[in-house]
Amino acid sequence: MFIELVDSLRCLEPHDETWLVAAASRMDGRHLIDGVLGCPVCRRTYAVRNGTASFSKRQPDEADRDLTTLVADADPVHLTRAAALLDLSQPGGIVVLGGSWAAYADAVAELGVAHVVVLNARGSEASAQEVSSIVVDDRLPFGPAALRGVAVDGSAALPSLLSSTALLLRSRGRLVAPSDAAVPDGVEVLARDDRVWVAERTVVASPPVALQLGVRR
Repeated sequence: MFIELVDSLRCLEPHDETWLVAAASRMDGRHLIDGVLGCPVCRRTYAVRNGTASFSKRQPDEADRDLTTLVADADPVHLTRAAALLDLSQPGGIVVLGGSWAAYADAVAELGVAHVVVLNARGSEASAQEVSSIVVDDRLPFGPAALRGVAVDGSAALPSLLSSTALLLRSRGRLVAPSDAAVPDGVEVLARDDRVWVAERTVVASPPVALQLGVRR
């Protein structure tokens, strides 16, 4: 897991939002291989093992799939479509891929326009330096407006995950889900076919800035 990703991760417990603190027992360059992510508010901890951070109540071995298997099934022809659906024309931000979309993690990362996070799949040795992986249940552990785009299907496209994910997208961020999935509040559908719909996060207003009157002397 890319160490700078920790700044965007959040505790899943219901309390005031705060960042997580990483305690590493093994690093590989700027990537956290083994260690713990801790919440300074509630003291809950999230284990990082073999580069994968677990935000799930399940045992890691029950939740993980090998990304190598998914990549073997990936169709290179669809990479351009995935990049277009997620609007990856400009660099920057975080993209989350779950279900069969995780098969394109390495290819999307190689475009060099976003950091890629895969859900419920262990990164392969080849992708360890390019892709971060997390294990989740029905919520993503990110702060508001932290995500540039999310594409999920299968078991990753739970209604609760889609609803919470919409709030984590930045303005104009993209959400791609199966065509039969309910569209959550906070996003507007841009296009739909018999396989998927792609929606965009409605514009998020910036918080008001407090102004103070200065006293001239």
